Amino acid sequence: MDDGIKQRLIGAVVLVALMVIFLPMLFSGDDLEPADVLVDIPERPAIPSFEITEPVKPSEQREAEKPVPPKPQPTLQELVDKEVDENSLPVSWALQVASFKERSNAEKLRDTLRKGGYKAYIKYRLDVEPKMIRVLVGPVLERKEIDKIKDAIARHHKLEGVVVRYLP
Repeated sequence: MDDGIKQRLIGAVVLVALMVIFLPMLFSGDDLEPADVLVDIPERPAIPSFEITEPVKPSEQREAEKPVPPKPQPTLQELVDKEVDENSLPVSWALQVASFKERSNAEKLRDTLRKGGYKAYIKYRLDVEPKMIRVLVGPVLERKEIDKIKDAIARHHKLEGVVVRYLP
């Protein structure tokens, strides 16, 4: 016979012999003792009893407190009167406060304006050389409102801004 076949047959005989010896040990449950499991379950909590009473009418004091009427919604005519662009979207305005070459300077000014309560953000202008980083405040829908913001920033921060159209 070929040596390879002899080795395979001997290996198969050894494996079968090992299985005959060890498999009965594994599957016999004689040596195993049942495990005692202790479970500590707390007692059932006492549910407090309560009485159901008749509903009580609200006091006169609560009747005096009338809810605040909701803010009136703008009418269709007011919405149409607002300025819209060619895509029928409302025109928004932003205030360009400054332009910087260094990002750190722009971030410092943005953070200062945010601490002052303004909605400041940074916009990168990559289409010009050198690359510029603009600091803007806004957007707002009303041109009058952005003019008020411009005046307030000029007074408090000594910065003259330029009102620009907001483009997302």
